[in-house]
This record gives sequence, structure tokens and C-alpha cells, in this order.
Amino acid sequence: MSASKELERRVIIIGGGVGGIMTAIALKTKLGFHNFTLYEQSDDLGGTWNLNTYPGCASDISTHWYSFSGDVDPDWTSTHLLQPELKKYWKGLCVKYDINKHVCVNTSVVAAEWDNKRQLYRVEVLDVLSGEKRTDYANAVVSAIGVLNIPHLSEDLKGVRETFKGKHFHSARWDHTVDLRNKRVAVIGNGCSAAQFVPIITEDPTTEVLSFARTPGWILPTDWGRKPVSWWKRMIFKYVPFTLRLNRWSLLAMHESFYMFLIYGKHNSFLREFFMNDLRKNIQKCAPEKYHDVLTPKYPFGCKRFIVDTGYLAALHRPNNDLTFDGIAEITEKGILTKKGQHHDFDVIIEATGFVVDEYPIVIRGVDGTSIQDYHREQGGPTAYRGTTTPNFPNFFMLFGPNTTTTHGSVIFTHEVQINYTMQLLEPVLKKQASSFEVTREASDAWNAHVQKYHSTSVWTACQSWYRVGGTGKNVSIWPGSLTDQWYQLRTPVWSDYKATGAYEWENNRRLRVVKEMAQVGGLFAVLAVAYFHPQETLRLATQVKDQVRILEYASK
Repeated sequence: MSASKELERRVIIIGGGVGGIMTAIALKTKLGFHNFTLYEQSDDLGGTWNLNTYPGCASDISTHWYSFSGDVDPDWTSTHLLQPELKKYWKGLCVKYDINKHVCVNTSVVAAEWDNKRQLYRVEVLDVLSGEKRTDYANAVVSAIGVLNIPHLSEDLKGVRETFKGKHFHSARWDHTVDLRNKRVAVIGNGCSAAQFVPIITEDPTTEVLSFARTPGWILPTDWGRKPVSWWKRMIFKYVPFTLRLNRWSLLAMHESFYMFLIYGKHNSFLREFFMNDLRKNIQKCAPEKYHDVLTPKYPFGCKRFIVDTGYLAALHRPNNDLTFDGIAEITEKGILTKKGQHHDFDVIIEATGFVVDEYPIVIRGVDGTSIQDYHREQGGPTAYRGTTTPNFPNFFMLFGPNTTTTHGSVIFTHEVQINYTMQLLEPVLKKQASSFEVTREASDAWNAHVQKYHSTSVWTACQSWYRVGGTGKNVSIWPGSLTDQWYQLRTPVWSDYKATGAYEWENNRRLRVVKEMAQVGGLFAVLAVAYFHPQETLRLATQVKDQVRILEYASK
């Protein structure tokens, strides 16, 4: 890297999903910064909405909130768009904000190392098509890989590719070359993904499906799911000012109320028990009687990710759709042997077993050469200050990092508040007023002590879930509070929690701003006092205060 190039500030974004796209937009619109590259390991942008293409794939959060706040489409005909429409929306934003020229697809970031002397990250990237490796450099790295990017392969299915003679794939990497008609299909898992695609694939009566479930999930009624948006509502959204934004605020308020009354608080609160009783009744109303008991969770609502029913319970009435909780003992050449000794023959096995969320997949090395994986092991699982920055890793920012998940909210909201926070830390660096910012170990430890204290009495300790390391360990996923709290905690950095390097100009300007604000506030009180006791002196004193501020500005130059 040449000396002239090194003087140019540069940012690398890892991941071309919604977080990476919004970070690129923020760099251009908030900071007017254009010297960045976005690396995406797959063949296209969109992240989750590019890779997850299974039948019925959709967000379970209303699209009018699951969208970039600066670009909500008033013409959406449904409250919950399907995957092709969501991908089209996010790719459309890339065109609108001219992001594509900054993008390298089919390129994976495999490692990054901080050079403390040069105040740069040395980033190793891999062309996944040619296998060629090269090195890039950046003053800052934003990790926007999310948590729903690496499929979790069940321990029960180890060796399945060597043993099973039929077709096998994960729902997050759906094999569209496999025709499921006239096939016997095993579905491993009964979470959010399976609940979306099982009703679709069982519409064909020649497709016989047996779902292998481990534990049931709380299922919200169908009327919580997708609904059409009437033409008159679309007209109001399009032509009446502020209505689209008011609609987003109402969705935020609804989800916050959902959290406060049904997720937050004691495991056995009256409102939680009342709601769970309603959900039990809905299962009894919609599902076949033989499944009533096994489909009813034995843990409190909120402990695991809930499921929005899009026809899953009704589809269990179909003769070609069955469900078992017998467990998997072994994968054979022809199918699956259950723990109760019953063998089932299958032509296709589909894993709907979620994603790896408790391991960061890229080797990042910090100031002292240790990796972020070393730090996570030391902490008992993924850990970050306010889910965004990590001690020992200057100018490294994680979107949707540890303990940023809000089970009742939109990940887009979380991304946006984190990006706003990140831009405030990046601005002095990109304007060459500072070289780097690194969160202190003390601040990070204090924050994470707060997180774990919060979770020690929360509903998320009441069951095994992917929110916790290994299912039962430290909670590394859930934000310790409401959406409003998340916005509040990330609205602006606590600068005293960061070590600044090469930041004389920035610190000087910041001190000046503080002095100016104090002078203005003090001057205001002085003017008000004089105006009350000596009205004739008011103008002269106000002029003096203004002159003092000008002198402070001149002295700082």
C-alpha cells in the first residue's frame, strides 16, 4: 500500500445483506464518504433474502417496519412481503443510492489483523470462484454478516452425506433442482422456517412429509401473520403526508407493548399465563387432536423465538403431513431410524435446524495479536460492548452483534440505531481528526455484567434455546431491554468509554464544543438574571457573551 494511498481513509464492509447495504447508504448520505468496499461472499446482494429461497419464505415482522426508514414503499400490497419481493426491495435501494459500484460479490473476507503502528486493518479476501487470495487495507471494518448466515447442521445428521443415498439439503440453501412430487420427505426441525415451507410443500398430495421435532414452539394465531393492504390504505400512505411514518410508529408501539406485557417480567406473570392459555386454545382449535399435547410447550412464552402461523397447524390435518417427537437415533442409507426403534424410508431429507449464532466465523486479530475468538472464549461466548464494539479491536464494528437481538422487534430497527452509533465513531476517523477509537475493557466488562445480570432473572433462562451458548449457557443473543432502551443506549457514544488515538484535533474541538455550550448556558442564565433585575444592561451582556464565544473559537484554531 503506497504512502499516498495510506493517507486516504478507507472502510471495508463485510456482508451484503440488509446491514451492509444500510451501512453503505449511511456512509454516503450521513458522512458524504465514498471510499469503501463491500465484500459479499455469495453471488448477489440481499443476505438472508438472497440465500433463503425456500417456499413461503418471508419475514415474520411487518414489512412496513422491516424496511429502511428512509425508503418505505407505500404501494406494498401485503403486510408481509415474500422473499423475492424483499430481495427486490433491498437491491432497488442499492441502485437508488449507487451502492453497486462499491460491491465485490463472490468474495469472502477470511481474516483481518490490526496494525497498531499504521492504524490500519490488513484484510485477507478470497475470490470464491477462482480461489485467488489478495490483501486489502482499511482504517475501519464494519462486520455486517448477521447471525442468520451459516446454517446449523444437526449433530443427529453427522455423516448424512456419506450414509443417506437420497437427496439432502438445508432449508437455508434450498435445492430447487429437487422435485418433491411423489417423494417421501423428512423435515428435521419445526421452527420458523419449517412452519413456513411445510404448508407449501404439502399442498401437493403426492408429497409425503414427516417432520421430526425436538421441542414445540409457541405458535401465534394465523391472524398475526400476512394480511393484504387495501387500495385505500395504500392511497393514504402515498398521498397523505406523515401517514406512512405514523404507521411505522404504531407498529413500534405495538411491539413495545407486546414486550412490556408478555415477554418482560416474571415467568409466571398473570398476563403471560393468560396469553399462553389463549395460545393453547388456538392449538386445540386448529391442530388435530392427536397433536394437542405434543404441540403445547412446557416452558413460558418468550423463552424461545415464537412462530407466526401461516397455515402450519391447519396443514397438519392433511393425510400426507405428519409430525413426530420420537427423536433421531441414526441416519441410514434409506432413511431415518428413530430412538423408539422405528425406521422410516425417505427420498429427501431437509434440515430446518437454524443457524450457527455462538461462533464468529472470521478470524479478526486486534492490538495485541489475539483473535476475537480468543476473547469470546475468555468471556464464555460472543461478547461486545452494547453489541457493537469490542476491547482490543479499534475501529471494528459489529452489526447485529452479541446481545442485540430483540425477539419482539425488527432487526432493521436494530441495524439502523447501531449504524447511527457507528457513524458517530467513524466520523472523526474519516475526517482525519482521529486515527482510531477502541472501547475500554472496563466499559465492556461493566456493560456485559449488566447484560448477564438482567438475563439472570429473565424469561430467557427458563429453557434451552439458540439464544444461549450450547443451548443452555450464557445468553449471547438477547438485548437486555426494550426497543426504546436499545435506541437510548445507542443514540450517542459515551466517549469516556473509548480510548482515542491520534485524536488531538478531535479532542480539542470536542472540548471547545463543551466550553461553548457551558458559556452559552451560563450566559443565558446571566442574561435572564440581568434582564430581570437590570433590563438596561441586557443587550450589553448578551454582546459580551457572544464575543467570548468568538474568542474561544479563534483560540482553538
